[in-house]
Amino acid sequence: MEADVGYVYKIHPNPRTDGPENRFFLQAYEEGENGKLIPGDALFIGTLEQCQQLFDGLNAGDLTQEQVLNIYIHGEAAPVRYYPINEEAARRAKDMNSFYDYKPGSATAEYRAMVDKAYSIAEQQKARVDPMYHEKIDALVDRYARKLADNLNDAHAIDARVPSVLIAGPANFPVRKKEKQNAARDRNMGEFMEIQKLLSKIQSVGMGGISADDIHAVEKLEVKLAGLKADQEQMKAVNAYYRKHKTLEGCPGLTTETVMELQASMARDWRKDPVPYPSYHLTNNNAKIHQTEQRIADLKNRSEFASWTFRGGEAKINEAENRLQLFFD
Repeated sequence: MEADVGYVYKIHPNPRTDGPENRFFLQAYEEGENGKLIPGDALFIGTLEQCQQLFDGLNAGDLTQEQVLNIYIHGEAAPVRYYPINEEAARRAKDMNSFYDYKPGSATAEYRAMVDKAYSIAEQQKARVDPMYHEKIDALVDRYARKLADNLNDAHAIDARVPSVLIAGPANFPVRKKEKQNAARDRNMGEFMEIQKLLSKIQSVGMGGISADDIHAVEKLEVKLAGLKADQEQMKAVNAYYRKHKTLEGCPGLTTETVMELQASMARDWRKDPVPYPSYHLTNNNAKIHQTEQRIADLKNRSEFASWTFRGGEAKINEAENRLQLFFD
């Protein structure tokens, strides 16, 4: 695993500490032009020893920023499952196509870097969607890791079938075998591109809207509306509790994980007096409430069917499915 490129990490005293367990926080900075450091996420809040351990892991490339955030929120990093890469096949492929020596472990390192990126994408998506989708995301990223290993192992085996003309020389070069090898390479590359599409699929999990064609659209939208309204009241109540008590400890309706997430969010807020849910959260959620109410009203007021009879049957316009249906006696 490689360190996140272009980032610097620093440990700072926590100005909002309320005990020894959160006296420091670990901050990421992005390297800008002329060496200027641009503040990024506050990755972890805890003791100096905890921050130092994670700081060392980030700089050594043993941890990514996403994993550190996951440690802070959930108490542990998401397990990364790698599949074996055939190093011997990778070495033979290198020898058959290059004058340079193969660097042991390089094929495995390249594979693991790609898998690490996929797991990072998966963790980001899991943070965006309902936990009901997490198992599906985990299954997709594991499928990506497995299929990618198979594809890369096949690629190395294909590359080792016939040497490059630069290695073998033009005399008696096996042209027909080379043509078959190139065809196999094309197929393998096609499979590789299909595997990469799994990353987009991971990013789409849990993001689908409610289609008007769904016969249960109104019911689903009403459930969604109730959730949005409950979220609005909860955010207002949490903000009121924080303004009164200056802490989130003991706030009704908040889990320990949610408290930690909100504390991390406030720690990186640039405002003078941050609150758990800034005004834009309430504004955006209120806009979603109005949009959902309008969609429900539109669907309820829409005439789903128009029909007429003819000799021997009936014709119906099904607007929900956008088609004309004929029914015969």
